[in-house]
This record gives sequence, structure tokens and C-alpha cells, in this order.
Amino acid sequence: MKVDTHHHKKAGQNLAFVFFMNLTFNIIVILGGLATNSMAILSDCIHDLSDTISIALAWYLERIAQKESTYKYSYGYQRFSILGAVIISIFVIVMAFVILSEAISRLFSPEGVDAQGMFIIAIIGLIFKSISVYRLHRGETFNEKAIFFHQMGDIFEWITILILSIVLMFWKGAQYLDQFISIGIAVWLIFNLGRNLIKSVQVLLQKTPDSFDVDEFKTLINNIEGVVAIEDFHVWSLDGIDSVLTIKVVIDNWNNQEEIKKEIYDFASKYHIIDITIEFD
Repeated sequence: MKVDTHHHKKAGQNLAFVFFMNLTFNIIVILGGLATNSMAILSDCIHDLSDTISIALAWYLERIAQKESTYKYSYGYQRFSILGAVIISIFVIVMAFVILSEAISRLFSPEGVDAQGMFIIAIIGLIFKSISVYRLHRGETFNEKAIFFHQMGDIFEWITILILSIVLMFWKGAQYLDQFISIGIAVWLIFNLGRNLIKSVQVLLQKTPDSFDVDEFKTLINNIEGVVAIEDFHVWSLDGIDSVLTIKVVIDNWNNQEEIKKEIYDFASKYHIIDITIEFD
């Protein structure tokens, strides 16, 4: 089966770019966290390390997803992209819980932070993360979406760290806000990556794609001249974008097979269906 992997090729290029951006920023965050003693920034050291690992894995699996079908993988390798989204989402959610736990423990013993240093690092963080988000904002694959939410979480974090650094310059008693920021962002990540994880698992379990209106599609086919009934119907997604359809149709005249098949293919082309198996009865 010839599969369309252009969106996985584009996703691989996007993730490669974001990976090298994050790798560079990792060094800045580690040095900045140690220098400022900020819990929000120290948390982001762990956060950004998980970013880099996640993006590297996503990039690798998107490269695999571009491979053509083989005898062993007759539908191609597109599901490796979904596998990557599941692994990444779980990994980031676990790391978010680690950050959440550390931030809560720090609530009871807040430590002094370097507000000026936080301000400089927050500006740098916003620049790096905004570039990455812009590169991913039109991503189609679940891998890109998982990393996009992760990067958006980073932007929210650096905006709040920037605001916090300004507040701390004038109000030293606001140090406890550092921990609340970490808690809020960890909860945001858990919620959004949790949703992405659920959708990725649904694809692996061959759930009917959300964008596919089964009733509408069946009505279109039943309205084709010569079609008597639909006896069997299955549709599932390979990677959250491209889908596969199998259908068994009862017809009133065997001579109409080619015309009916052509109309079904025309309808299916509007739904990102890349492979159809049609059986007539």
C-alpha cells in the first residue's frame, strides 16, 4: 500500500528544529537555575530535560513513520507516530507530577531567589519557546500536538516567571508565588497532555476518527443508485490523520460495480481515507 507520509516528513523537520532549540536552551536553564536559586527555574531544568528527551523521541519516531509499507508492516509505519505521542505524553505527565510534588514541598520552606537573574532568563526563555511554538502551531500529527502543548506550557511558565521576577524586585515577601507558579503550570500540563494521551490511545484502539461522520457517510452511499444496503462497515485511523475503510455493500445489479465503487472512492477522498476495501454482495 502506498501511503502519504508528507505530513510526517514535515513533522520530522519541525521536531528537528525544535529539538536543537531546546538542547541549546537546556544549558541556559541549568546554569540560570543554579545561579538564581528559583524553584520555578529549577523545576524547568527537569522540565526542559524532559522536553529534549521527548522531542528527540518524537523526531526519531516521525522519521520511522515516513517509511513505506513492507511485508511485515503492510499498512506502513505511520502508527509509530502515535506510539511516540503516547510515550511522550506519559513521560511528560510523570515529570509534571515530579515538579508538582517538589513545588508543594517548597511551599512550607520558601527560599530566596535572584529576581534580576530570573528576569533575564525569563526573557531568553520566552524568545526560545515562542520560536518553537510558532514552528509547531500548524502541526497535524499527534506527536507535534504533544510537543506543542508542552512548549505552550513553557511559554506560560516563562511569562509568569517574568512577572514574578518583576514583583520580587519590589516585594521580597512574594517568594512563595514562585512555588504557586510551578504548581499551576504542572496542573496545566497534566490536563492538556492527559487529553492528548487519551486521543492517541483511542487511535491505537482503532476508534472511529472524531472527524468522520459515519451517519453522513452511510447516507451518501445508500443514496447511490443501485445500492440496496450496507451490510458491514469499519473505519479507523492509522495516525490520527489518514484513515482506512472496509465496507460490504449489497447492490441490485452486478454490472454497476465499477460506477458504485467510483462514487464511494469520491466520497472517501474527502475524509482523509487512503485505503478502501469494498466488497459487493
